[in-house]
Amino acid sequence: MKIILLEDVKNLGKKHDVKDVPDGYARNFLIFRKFAKPATPQALKELAIAKSRIEKEDAETIKQRAFLAESMKGKFLIFDLRTDDKGHVFGSVTKEMILKSLRSQGFVGKERVDLKIEHPLKEIGEYLLDLDLKKGIKTKIKVILRSQP
Repeated sequence: MKIILLEDVKNLGKKHDVKDVPDGYARNFLIFRKFAKPATPQALKELAIAKSRIEKEDAETIKQRAFLAESMKGKFLIFDLRTDDKGHVFGSVTKEMILKSLRSQGFVGKERVDLKIEHPLKEIGEYLLDLDLKKGIKTKIKVILRSQP
């Protein structure tokens, strides 16, 4: 029986894939649990329309994120940290703090981004961090830690 997957199914396929599976498996498991639907001619037409719409949205998203990455070049974030007389830092700057600052300053909006940081930043200085905007778009952001006056 030909089916269209409505969700990713382990060891079978991804969402929107058309697969040929045994009838019992299709009816008693996949369709029953709403993981798939029968691949009727009407359903296949709807799938083609949905795939073209998704591809168009993905292209638009990639274009927006590429523009965002380009606009972030030369931008930086500044964090003022308290230090003692010897220059030792009290506290640190975490991944979550940097992402929150990116959003609050308008560099990124609601879209998901991933920041490559091995450990919290605890030393005064400049750091160049990798920022993954998803959909294959990557950029770098400069983070400056300075001593609070």
